[in-house]
Amino acid sequence: MPDTLERQVAFLLEADKLKEVVRLNQLASGTRREGTAEHCWHVILQTLTFADHAPGGTDIHHVVKLLTVHDLVEIDAGDHWVDESNFSDVKAREKAAAERLFALLPEPQGSEFKKLWLEFEANETAEAKFANAMDALHPMVLVFASGIDDPTHAPISAADLRQTKEARLRPFPRLWDYAQSLLDQAAKAGHLLP
Repeated sequence: MPDTLERQVAFLLEADKLKEVVRLNQLASGTRREGTAEHCWHVILQTLTFADHAPGGTDIHHVVKLLTVHDLVEIDAGDHWVDESNFSDVKAREKAAAERLFALLPEPQGSEFKKLWLEFEANETAEAKFANAMDALHPMVLVFASGIDDPTHAPISAADLRQTKEARLRPFPRLWDYAQSLLDQAAKAGHLLP
């Protein structure tokens, strides 16, 4: 038991590093960039708030578990705007991070956490699909709430963002409609190319 507890504490101390990872998007206030740990908490709160948008029978507790572990890999891999040019590299870095981080935990807990991470990445279960939709929507809400231009990304168009976000949000029509209205407003305000 002491070894189990020591390994769990070692994992938690390593996970604490997530508080130091700075993401690409702004806080809603526009005063600074969001940290990944802040993102994880806020996307979980968003998920609980929007739980009624999940299909009937979706286990929201399981969705929360997926969202709790999904960005831990950013401790090693960082936060990236993923496109065709870096997709393979980012995914390889994230996979290596998952291997290292979840191996810190005793078994079977390490395997359980890794299984959650893999489920989120595969995006096949009802819970993973809702978790991915929440993760896709969250930065859009923050970025467009700030009302400032985001200098981190190269100029991007509303059409490009629609294409990037559509697969994860379209299965949830009200959320997808809302996301599209955010894009339209951002383009109209000059924060995105049309």
